[in-house]
Amino acid sequence: MDEPAEPDPSREDAPSSRGMPLHRQIQFWLFAGLVVLAAVFYLWWGLAYGVWLDNGVYAVAIVLLLFGLSGMWLSLPNPPVAAADA
Repeated sequence: MDEPAEPDPSREDAPSSRGMPLHRQIQFWLFAGLVVLAAVFYLWWGLAYGVWLDNGVYAVAIVLLLFGLSGMWLSLPNPPVAAADA
C-alpha cells in the first residue's frame, strides 16, 4: 500500500508564522496576546462583578479583540501568488 506523501512546506497555501523574521513573529504573538487579554478581561469582569451584559465591558473587550485579530492578520506574510502565463 502506498504511503501518503509528506506535505511540501514550500507549497503551503495558508500563511503561517513559520519562516517570518523574528520581529514579525514577536509582533504576531503580541497581537495574539491582545486576543487572549480580551477574553480574560471579559471573564474576569463577569466573575468579579457578576455583570455579564454591560456595554462598557463589551466596548473594551471588542476593541482589544479586533485590534488583536487585525494585527495578527496584517503581520502574516502575503500568500504566494501564481505567476500568470503570458
